Amino acid sequence: MRISELFRKNILETGVGGVVNKLRIKKRRNSLFFGDIFIGYVRECEESGYSKEMMDIGRKWMFLYFGQLVPGTIKKLPLPILSRIMKRVWINVGLMEDFNIKMKNGMIEIETRKEAITGTIGRNQFSVGLFMGICNSLFDSGIDVVKVSQTRNLNRYVFRKDRNRKFRIRSKGKKTYDRLNCLKPVKGFTLHEALERKIFQLRGNRIYFRGGSVYTVESTLFHLVGEKKILADRIPEISYNFFRRVIDSKTTVTRKLGLIKILLQTMGWGVVKILERKKKIIFEIRNPPFGLQMERDNWIFLVNAVLGYLWILDKGFKLESAKHQGKLLEVVYSKP
Repeated sequence: MRISELFRKNILETGVGGVVNKLRIKKRRNSLFFGDIFIGYVRECEESGYSKEMMDIGRKWMFLYFGQLVPGTIKKLPLPILSRIMKRVWINVGLMEDFNIKMKNGMIEIETRKEAITGTIGRNQFSVGLFMGICNSLFDSGIDVVKVSQTRNLNRYVFRKDRNRKFRIRSKGKKTYDRLNCLKPVKGFTLHEALERKIFQLRGNRIYFRGGSVYTVESTLFHLVGEKKILADRIPEISYNFFRRVIDSKTTVTRKLGLIKILLQTMGWGVVKILERKKKIIFEIRNPPFGLQMERDNWIFLVNAVLGYLWILDKGFKLESAKHQGKLLEVVYSKP
C-alpha cells in the first residue's frame, strides 16, 4: 500500500496542526519533517565525534516507540510474520526500500536496503541504535552488537541477546502521551489540502517539498535530541542552507511567514499563529507534539530549525526565548 492509499483510506488522518497514523499499530500522532535538515544534523553529529550519543538517541527512541506504541499481540507474532509487517510499514512511509529480521544460529540478523539516513550519509551509529532499540523491546533483553556492515544500498546488522541484562527507560506512559497529543477539530488548511494544491508533492510512497524528501516521524525523537543538546547551535545553519535553496528570495516577508505557518501546521507541529512586532517575530503554537520520554518535553530542534528559516528574511534574527505552558508553545525571535 503506497502512502497515497494511506490518505485515501484515512489511515493517515489529517487535521489542522496534526497527522494521526492508524496503520496496524496503536493510533498515534505523527509529524512530518524535512529529511535534508534532520539527516544533515545527524551527519554533523556523527562527523563531530558524537556517534555514541546519536546511537543512544536512536536506541531510546525505538525502545520507547516499540514498547508503548506497538501492541503486544503484534510483538508476539512469529518473527517471519512480524518482519513482513515491519517491512510494509517502513516501506510505506519511505524510510527504506527493504527490511528483514530473522534469528540465525542464536543471532538476530537484520538486513535493510536503501535506508533514508544511511543511504544519504553512509556509515552512522544512529541507525545502529535504532535497530538495537527495536531488539531490546522485541526480545526484552540486553543487546550486544556483533557485526555491522553499512553501505548506501545494503546494510546488515548482527546482534546477540544478553538475558542477564535488561534495557529500561522510564516513559510518561501511553495514556498521558495520548492526552497531551489530543487534537480538537479546528477549521483550516490540512496536509491533504497541501498535497492537493501541490505545496507538497506525492510520488509513490514518498512526500517531497520542492525536491527535498519529507518523512513522517513520531515526535519523541525530537524531544530526545533536544534533551541531549548536541550541536544545537548548528541546527539553524543546516536549516538555513536547506531553505535558501528552495525559497524564492524575492518573495515578500508576508508570503514567507505565511508559508512557514502552512508548513508547520500541515506537517503536524500544532496550530500556529505568527505575530510581527517591532524587530520581533512571535510564534504561538497550540498543541505542539509531545513525546513518550519521561524527561521534560522540549522543542529545541524545531525552534532552531525555524530560526534557520527566518534567516532567509534576515540573518540577524536570534532566538530570544522559547517557553511552553500547558499546550501552548511561545517562541520569540528578535533582531538588533
